[in-house]
This record gives sequence, C-alpha cells and structure tokens, in this order.
Amino acid sequence: MWARILQTESWPARISTLFAGASMTLAFEPVGLSLLVFPLLAYLLYHWHRADAFGAFVHVWLFSLGMRLSGISWIFFSLYFHGDSPAVLAVAIVVLLGAFLALFPATAAYLFNRYCRAGDTLRLLIVLPCAWLLAEWAVGITLTGFAWMQPGYTQIDLPLSGYAPLLGNHAVSGLVVLTASVLLLVVLKRLSWQKASIVIGVLWIAGFALKQISWTEPAGEDVEVALVQGNIPQALKWQRHMHAKTLKLYRELTLEHADADLIIWPETAIPDYKHRVPAYLIGLRQAIQQHDTDLLVGLFIKNLDTGRYYNSVISINGGEYRKRHLVPLGEYIPLRPLIGFFSRWINIPMSDIDSGPDDQPLLVVAGQPVGVSICCEDIFSRDVRRDLPQATLLVNVSNDAWFDGSHEPYQHHAIARMRALETGRYLLRATNTGISSIIGPKGEEIQVAPAQERHVLRAGVTPLQGQTPYVLWGDSFILLLATALVVTLCLRDRASPHKR
Repeated sequence: MWARILQTESWPARISTLFAGASMTLAFEPVGLSLLVFPLLAYLLYHWHRADAFGAFVHVWLFSLGMRLSGISWIFFSLYFHGDSPAVLAVAIVVLLGAFLALFPATAAYLFNRYCRAGDTLRLLIVLPCAWLLAEWAVGITLTGFAWMQPGYTQIDLPLSGYAPLLGNHAVSGLVVLTASVLLLVVLKRLSWQKASIVIGVLWIAGFALKQISWTEPAGEDVEVALVQGNIPQALKWQRHMHAKTLKLYRELTLEHADADLIIWPETAIPDYKHRVPAYLIGLRQAIQQHDTDLLVGLFIKNLDTGRYYNSVISINGGEYRKRHLVPLGEYIPLRPLIGFFSRWINIPMSDIDSGPDDQPLLVVAGQPVGVSICCEDIFSRDVRRDLPQATLLVNVSNDAWFDGSHEPYQHHAIARMRALETGRYLLRATNTGISSIIGPKGEEIQVAPAQERHVLRAGVTPLQGQTPYVLWGDSFILLLATALVVTLCLRDRASPHKR
C-alpha cells in the first residue's frame, strides 16, 4: 500500500485534486461563485471514475480534505482569537477534523468502486451521485454530525434548489453531482452536447418549476417582528464592565421598537444566568407588556440543584427552550476520558453545558407556535423539522461573533435560507454581530442586517401552516431511493460481470 501512495507519477494528479477541493469554497458564500461547483466536481468525478478502489479513495479524500480545510478554516478564528488556543493546536484541530470528515466520502468512493462496477454511464449518472449523497448524510449524523460544506447550499439562488422542499438539501447535493457527471460524460465523449443539454435542461427547468410552488398557506394575520443585533464584540461580551452596558443597550433598543408584535434577541444576548438577573427581566416584562409585545431572550439557565446549565431562549411572558444539539468542544467535551485535556488549552466561556430534552413544547409568542433553534442547530434539517408542522414561524438565535472576520457568518446565513426553503416557513435569524436576517418561505432574503453593525430589522411576516413533502418524509425517501438504486446496480453487475 505504501508503495502505491508514494508513486511519484500519481502525485501531480493528487495535488491537483487537493487544490480543486480547496477551490470549492469559492462556490459557497460569501464569494458565491455557484456555478464553479460543477467543473470542480466534474474534475473529481473524472479521477473517481477512472481509478481503482484505492485510487478513488485517495482522490476523493484529498478533494474533500481540501474542501473542508478551506471551508471550515473559520474554526481557527474561534479557537485562536477568542479561545486563547495556541496557534499550532488550533491549526491541528482544523486539519484533524477536516481529515476525519473527508473519510466519509472517501470510504464511499472505495466501496462503490470496488463492489459496484456498473457501466460508465450508469456509474456516473447514478452510482457516484448516490454515493456522494449517502456519504454526505452520514457526515451529518455521526458523532452528532457536522453538516457543513454541502454542495446543495451553493444552489440556493439557482433552479436546483427547487427540489429542496420536495427532497431536502442532500438531494440537491446529489443533483449537483449528477449535473457534473453529465458534463463529464460530454468531455469523455460518451454523451453528445445535444443530449446533455436536454438532460440538464429538464432537470433545471423542473427545479425552477418546483420553486414556484407555494407548499404552505397563511395561518393568520401578519406578525410585525423586530430582530435586535446588538453588535457586542466577542472579546468584550463576557467582560464584567460590559455586563450593565449590554443589558442597558438591549433594553433601550427593545423599547424603541416596542410597537412590534414580537422582538427577538440573539443567543446569550444576556451574558449571564437567568436567576441572576430577575429584577432586570421583571422590569423588562412590565415595560413591554404595556405595548402587548412578546420578547424572546437568549441567556443561560442554571439548574441550582445540579449546578448544570443550559444555553436557552426564554419568552419574557413565560416559556423556555433549552438547546438540544450541542457543539462538540465548544459546548461539551466528547469522549472526555480521551480528550479531556482539551479544556486546559482552550478558554471558551460556557463550554461544558447540558443539552435540553428532545421533547420540548413549542414557545407561543405573538399568538403563534414558534420553532426555536440556537446557534448551529439550524444546520441540521432534522432538528428544524422536529418542530413541524406545528410551528408557524421558525426562529434561530446565534452568536457568530466567534467567527467575525471569517466566512462562517455568510455560510451560516445561506444554510438558514435552505432551512426556510425546505420547510416553507419564514425564518427569523437574530445574531449578535451578524448576519441577522428575515428569510422568506422560498429561501428569499426579505431583509438582511449589515454585519458587525448595531441594527434592528423590522418587517411583517406571515405565519404559515401545512407541510412541504420534505417536512412530511424527511431524508427517508431520498436515502431509500439512493440505496435501492445502487444496490440494484451492484447486484445486477455481480450477476452479469462485464468489462468497463
């Protein structure tokens, strides 16, 4: 095996695959060169298709490694600039995480190249897109999951995103790979430009048509919302001298917009425990109740009996939501006996908390049941779907100030747009330093606050009821379909072996 890895004639192609993967980040926000994803994936598919099982593993692993090293480099910002981590350790964590995540598509490439040697056209049009889709899903569920850098997110403003409310973002990623496969077949002269144009045209026109469908319907009168972006720098957020100033700022901004039906503060807008600021909360509730306004507040809730605490959102008029899906290393230490030393090198406030129960009642604000997610919970479709179809509005509160100066806030915003499109709901994102946004049920940007500025977004949004097909069946349908297709092809191939 080592002899094959060290073969000098293989390395130029491998290095080019690594750089092609690293270039994938340009297709995502904030650069947003969405169409770039197709030639880059076609280049990967060329090596994946023509290599043996081992070669496919290496090429796909290198491509995925490059994509993740450039795509999730923002983790370095939080660890080094805000977590006081040594630079070497911060870089090592990003590299190790990227290398681990890259194993999933690489393993899929190895298995499908070894055990499913269907004909060229079928492999490119069915097997490889399905393999990518299945690997992408696996990345999102293993060890709580890391659902980032999925090609489907590059398509939010393009026709293929129309399939999202039908089949979800994983299916959109699979269709991106399928489109790249069609382009490669043309280059390989296995498909004419005319036939390729028909295939891609039908695929994209159908996606455009699907995006015109309104899958949900109004559930009441419009709700006037105000999203408060306080813009407290992360370096100051937890400083003692900022505590009173922060509370004063959010109170003043709230009272200026007390005529709204619903006001939303970001994640941990109050950098404290609920039980330590009772007078402040009571005074705030009394002030806004005069205007018949509801307010959602991000803060920590501490269990005084156990000493454990929760990242939470409370309604000032009663009710709370406790974050269910925690971020490894940032909010809890996984495999503590093995990597407990990590906490000695990283200084992240509130980095060892408990998760809330899976079954929590929806918060009812402004007369509407609301599905709440905190921070990166909205990158997981399954977490957002948990509150549907009961929720008529979706709310995400976040603190992307951990990653200011990087591309993470822009990528996170694009992911939130996909969640709104998948579910056919308005999604209201209140963040500390940006990007706060009001997103429509087709993933469209209604209003977006400028990053790293103090701002309050105002708009009227329509509560919506009903469910998209994706809310109804989730990822189950596309996973079963992809599995059935590749199993059928593999079994047929084993029954009737042929040369490629």
